[in-house]
Order: sequence, then C-alpha cells, then structure tokens
Amino acid sequence: MKKTETKIFSTLAIPDELAADLRTLGNLEMWTEDVPMPNEQLTIQLKDCQALLCSGSNRITAEMMSACPKLKVIANVSVGYDNIDVDAATKAGILVTNTPGVLDNATADMAFALLLAVARRLVEADQYVRSGQWQGFHPSLMLGHEITGKVLGIVGMGRIGEAMARRARGFGMEVIYTRRGGQEKDERLNEQYSARRVSLGELLKNSDFISLHCPLSPTTRHLIGRVEFSQMKKTAILINTSRGGVINEAELVSAIAEKSIAGAGLDVFEFEPEVNAQLLTFSNVVLAPHIASATNDTRLAMKRLAIKNLIAALDGGNPPNAINKKNESTVTIAVPATP
Repeated sequence: MKKTETKIFSTLAIPDELAADLRTLGNLEMWTEDVPMPNEQLTIQLKDCQALLCSGSNRITAEMMSACPKLKVIANVSVGYDNIDVDAATKAGILVTNTPGVLDNATADMAFALLLAVARRLVEADQYVRSGQWQGFHPSLMLGHEITGKVLGIVGMGRIGEAMARRARGFGMEVIYTRRGGQEKDERLNEQYSARRVSLGELLKNSDFISLHCPLSPTTRHLIGRVEFSQMKKTAILINTSRGGVINEAELVSAIAEKSIAGAGLDVFEFEPEVNAQLLTFSNVVLAPHIASATNDTRLAMKRLAIKNLIAALDGGNPPNAINKKNESTVTIAVPATP
C-alpha cells in the first residue's frame, strides 16, 4: 500500500516523537479532546482508515467494524481488550493487538497502594484531619488492619499478579494464588515468592486481602459475587485493578453494607464511568478513576508498544502482541493468566 493511501487514526494524543514514526507510513489524524471520542464520530472517522490506535475507553463493536471495510488493524493501548469485539474483528480480517508487560509495575503499585489505603484507613484519616475533627493523639483512633504476616490471595497470577506478589513479599505477607494453565510455573513461583497455588474457594476462605488480576471474559464476568463474598473472612479486604465486571458490583455493595467483608479498594467499576451511588457512601471503600497505569513513563511505554504493533501490521509482518489471527473462525488469545 502506498504511503499516501494509508490512513491512521488515534483516539488519544500521541507525542510528537512517536507520531513521527506513524507519519512515515501515511496520514495520521488524532482525537485531542480529554474525553472519550463518541462512537458515532469514531465510526465516521474510520470509514476510510486502515489502522486505529485506541484506548480501553473506546468501544469497538461489530457494527462499527462492519461500517469500516478498509480497517486492517486495531492497536489497543491497554493490556485488556474487552472493549473490542475480537471475534467480529477476526471474521473481518482485522488484527487486534494489546500492550502487555509495560504496565505491570505501575498497576501492581496501584493495587498495593489501594490495599494499604483501605487497610490503614488513609482516605478516611485524611478527610478526618481536613474536616477539623482531629483533637490530638488517641490510642484507639483510626485503628486499621495489619499487613505484615497476613495472607494475600492473588486471583490471576499473570504478569501483574506476579508483580503484586513481589511487593507482598517485601511486606512480609504470605502469598497464595489462582491461575489458569498447567503447573509449569508453580515451582518457580514457589521458589521466588514462597507462593502457593490453591483453588478459588480455598483462596477466598484463607485470604486476609484479595487482589484481582484476571482479564474480563465470559468465564470471569461476575467471578466474585454473593457466593464468593460469603466464603471470605469478615475481616477480608478486596482490591480490584483488573476490570470492574469481574465483580458483581451490586453484590459487593450488599457485602459491604452487611459487613460480610471489611472493605474494598477499587480502580475499576462494572459500569464505568458510572459508579454505584452506594459505594460513594462507604468510608471503608477507596475509589480511584481507572488510573492504575497512569504514570508518565508507563503511558508512554504503552503508546510506544501499541505503535510498534501497528507498524508491524501495516508493514505486513507479525505484530509482537497480536491477540488474534486474520480470517480464522476462532481467536487465538494471548492474555495474562486467569483463575
């Protein structure tokens, strides 16, 4: 394809040095607003495009792809890709890529920050001081949960889950985990982190803190619901930096209200950006606006990897992080380990 015929669109701003790489392949246009691009506008923009660079906030549907017959590659600037109908993309001969690996540490940092914030009541304490209620030291003021020596259950021991295990060991925590797949990794994980693989039921029963690191799929949607909350310790704290739909949010609200668990730290939500109004009322729930990978270094690395994928696809090669193959009836998935 001639350079002048290639059209690339990005739903997020690209730094000049990275944009220059894309412009060597063709014409690049970008959405520069600091809000997600409406799907109607995106569909119109993509009608003559061969390549799309997008984020997890863009919903790429089968209908959209059907209306954009020239589209050949979708480079998702995210490790998750539940925002894209991958089956429809495969049938349409569209390559889909993601950005695993480069956001592991930032996401694990955020998960552990949420764990600490809930356990030590940091947000609640900050508001207490700012409101002028603090009258001085008192031995029973803002008592929280100890971290050292407690059990962390990691649901989905992929790259990010393993980064979480490294942090947990630094705090003297015992690590147990679930993951999908064979046992080839389990010996190494035990040697490096003294981590032990268990069933989901055993993890829920024995964990003081539970951190979710599995992708959202039909098998993991509402993985954590009423039955699972009933299996947890009443002192357990739940952390989610994966995808909101892994938790049944209505049943999480019930579990918090009924004190079935001690609290939660959430960076993602089932119907984001909408947040269940009751979650806003709980002092033992810490909320963040889907910012686990929001560091300058990580976001730049994600864009760089997405562009590398896109360029490889447009050059006719194999993108390093393709999650499907063109014109196959089934999708070949390459994602972090799931429970």
